[in-house]
Amino acid sequence: MPEPLARLGEAFARRGHELYLVGGYVRDLLLAGESKKDVDATTGARPQEIKGVLRPLAEHLWTMGERFGTIGAKVGTYDVEVTTYRSDLYTEGSRHPEVTFGESLMDDLARRDFTINAISAGAGTGEIHDPFGGRKDLSLGVIRAVGEPLDRMRDDPLRMLRAVRFETTLTTQERPFAITSELEAAIRENAHWLESISAERIREEFEKILVSDNVAMGLRALVRLGLMPYIVPEFMETLAVEQDTEFHHKDVFEHTLIVTQNVEADPILRKAAFFHDIGKPRTLVYEHRCTYCGHKSTQKTPGMGECERCGGRTLPKKIHFYGHENVGAHIAKKAMKRLAYPRDDADAVAHLVSNHMRPMGYAVGRDPWSDSAVRRFVRDTYLERGGRVLADVDMLLKLARADITGSAPRRRQVAVASWESLKARVDEVRAEDAIEKLESPLDGNQLMKLFGRGPGRWIKPIKDYLENEVVEGRLGKDDTEKAAELATAYAREHGIFEEG
Repeated sequence: MPEPLARLGEAFARRGHELYLVGGYVRDLLLAGESKKDVDATTGARPQEIKGVLRPLAEHLWTMGERFGTIGAKVGTYDVEVTTYRSDLYTEGSRHPEVTFGESLMDDLARRDFTINAISAGAGTGEIHDPFGGRKDLSLGVIRAVGEPLDRMRDDPLRMLRAVRFETTLTTQERPFAITSELEAAIRENAHWLESISAERIREEFEKILVSDNVAMGLRALVRLGLMPYIVPEFMETLAVEQDTEFHHKDVFEHTLIVTQNVEADPILRKAAFFHDIGKPRTLVYEHRCTYCGHKSTQKTPGMGECERCGGRTLPKKIHFYGHENVGAHIAKKAMKRLAYPRDDADAVAHLVSNHMRPMGYAVGRDPWSDSAVRRFVRDTYLERGGRVLADVDMLLKLARADITGSAPRRRQVAVASWESLKARVDEVRAEDAIEKLESPLDGNQLMKLFGRGPGRWIKPIKDYLENEVVEGRLGKDDTEKAAELATAYAREHGIFEEG
């Protein structure tokens, strides 16, 4: 038992109270021999008494959870939250639990979600209390409800998501974890209870699954257990949506799992991978070809059709998802807004989704991109707000590289070579200039002075034109003399100052 925590246990004992460490701190210590510095503890003391014990030992206290019986404190290097023994109950349709204080450690452990989280350790002694067999379940890799699964999920429906999260985050190659069949059945039958849980709480659990090492496993479980319709229902549309076998060897759902698993575990990139092809089901069309005259047409169904030109029979030859990146970006923004994600995060993800096909344009282009085309690509993929970079070409290229891992094997080698070529071109042009920061050599004040006019909407089109000339390499970024000549010519040719 670390000294600061043992000291805390002794302080509670001197006041006549027990103090037990519980939850993730104990679970992770038993599982891996190490744990984080965030510690949950429980006691028979009431909140006012807890504050009295903590004050002399803590650097500072926080009391946001006091009405639920929780007092937080910084004790040495540990963030400790001490909660009075309690039991919570969510009534159907309510997003707030009814909290009642318990009288014993057993009461408190009995109301916890899973056996692996219902293990306690005496803060003063380190003695383990394990009334529900949590240590055995840890060794076996089992996610089992404490008592009756239905009752535990009803107590707090978010536990259904937590079950998937623990299965996902605790699994390793050496020790896989799995939810018991009884708990899975309870979740499947009552997934709709998630409707009573706030978007913020759902988002927190979903995020932990998304950034885990086993994200594909977690997403598959959310779908299998019927939970995904209450998180991102649009994702369910990707199931069994076939793709052109020339480019992909999996359907949209399986392809998405591969890409999400293989992209860097950055929160924005993981969400961009999750949403990158979510627009495909809504844009799916089949390219048909007439068996008689060869005329091509598009239809929404894969069955035989009738040629609009000659009346002959048409058969599907290819699958297309025209504009799926833009549809996907729209879905991503809506879904993330529902889950109460910050606007900047939603915009960053949508920006990456809407641009994720751009590297494919480089791959299939017959002619190599010019330097100006590469510069434009870099600038178009850059998104900044308030001095904070939300998305950039580096993130997009990481997403594109992961997307290749979901390609058909025979196309993968070609796609990797194309990606490496594009990455080299991007690095080359960025070595010359900070492409994202290129601006017009003349700012608004200089343009007003040049034309002898006050501020107005006329400034923006001229600045945009000059900036574009810089990006295209036809104007030096510091060449104010040539910029003035170009601005004057542009204003004259486009009648900027002509009276309407």
